[in-house]
Amino acid sequence: MSTFSESIKQEICNQKYDNESIKKLLSSFLTNKMKISLSSSKVEYYVESNFSFVIRFITECLDKVIKTKRFLSYSEINKFNKNRIYRLTIERENFEGLINELKVLEDKELNFCKNEQLKSAYLVGAFLSGGSVSDISKPFYHLEIRSTNPKYLRFIQQILISWNLSPTILKRKYNNVVYIKRSTEISDFLKHIGAIDSMSTLEDTIISRDFNNQVHRLNNLDFSNISKSTNASDKQIEMIKKILPTKYYKEEKDKFKNYCQLRLENPTASIAELTILFRQRFNTKITRSGINHYIIKLRRYYHKLNK
Repeated sequence: MSTFSESIKQEICNQKYDNESIKKLLSSFLTNKMKISLSSSKVEYYVESNFSFVIRFITECLDKVIKTKRFLSYSEINKFNKNRIYRLTIERENFEGLINELKVLEDKELNFCKNEQLKSAYLVGAFLSGGSVSDISKPFYHLEIRSTNPKYLRFIQQILISWNLSPTILKRKYNNVVYIKRSTEISDFLKHIGAIDSMSTLEDTIISRDFNNQVHRLNNLDFSNISKSTNASDKQIEMIKKILPTKYYKEEKDKFKNYCQLRLENPTASIAELTILFRQRFNTKITRSGINHYIIKLRRYYHKLNK
């Protein structure tokens, strides 16, 4: 079963990009992921990923914009996490032409950031090279892009800010990250990089969770109100039974006695329901404040008897 991050990467790898966008995508990916392998016989440059489809996609992108001698390989399956590492290797003599064509490893400037399509392509490369989103089934959201290159992350941060997002850079032991946590901003990010299906999945999850949380709160509120109403009516019945044989009850007017009678017969009725019962049973109109007046009077008589 694929993770949400893997689903995003699969979706953006299946998108169509023009040559200029591919160059920006590759520039971003290679700037963040390119490593060097030194041996006595040769020097090679390579990129790695846990996903074969990412390496395949990067290889296809390279073939569209520049011809290079490259070869693919993969590691044995790791016995602990069951993962395999996929590698794309480029020979040294081809690498210089590649970095000149794509401007890989150069200090970045916002010279292309007025072009939304190229910004999006650059962030596609960034997410493929070091991006992830937390499990969206959990209530806390987190999107990050990892890199060992601080300049690269600051450039990513500038692009995100230009999209009115709120990225933060965090230094970690082995690499740094730029991250955003608001679910609405993560959704906007996915929209900008063209992961529309993933954006819809995230928003559906957010809506569903918010709806369930609201229902849960309302259920708790209803239970609390019922509990309070039941406790209040039980106390009123106790007080009514206490004053029935006393002069306070006998000397009261009929409306008060009618209230006491209705409460004894309808122990779970709310105040609003008692006003309806008054009209139906005694053909008498009474307001909620009128019922509250009788409750206050009942409480006063009860306290007098308990002094």
